[in-house]
Amino acid sequence: MRKGIALAAALVVLGLCAAPVAAQSLQVSPSSVQLDVPAEGSSEVEFYVFNFAGDLEISLEDIPLTVSPETVSVNATGGSSRVVLTLYGDETSGTETYRGYIRFLSRTGGMVATGIKVRATVNHMAEDEPSPAMSLYLIICIAVAVVVAAGLVVRSRRRSRRALA
Repeated sequence: MRKGIALAAALVVLGLCAAPVAAQSLQVSPSSVQLDVPAEGSSEVEFYVFNFAGDLEISLEDIPLTVSPETVSVNATGGSSRVVLTLYGDETSGTETYRGYIRFLSRTGGMVATGIKVRATVNHMAEDEPSPAMSLYLIICIAVAVVVAAGLVVRSRRRSRRALA
């Protein structure tokens, strides 16, 4: 009997200490994005948040760039709320395509209550680097120039041999 009372008391204490869980159905649209971010600049991307009221923490996963703002206040309990994020390029990085996520997290009592990951493909573009297509074009041009130069050398040697004979 004492064990039963002690167990019930422990459950009541744990129930009183537990942080409330938000019963909200956070939704974010679109579910995936693709954008170009210049290395020496920034790009904006627009989202709509539905069925949520409170603060959302914004972060990037597997995308080594910076996003702003890192926290947004949303009041979209009866409709939608527009959220515009800015991704900033990194001047020290080259041209790269990152495939990762933009995370939207709500916290209650220091713990994540709700979270959404939006798939993101980010084309980070450095201005000083040639595009892959331009690099291929340059390689082909150099190869053609080498073949032409070799042909001219062979032709010149044949002419000089004929002149000596």
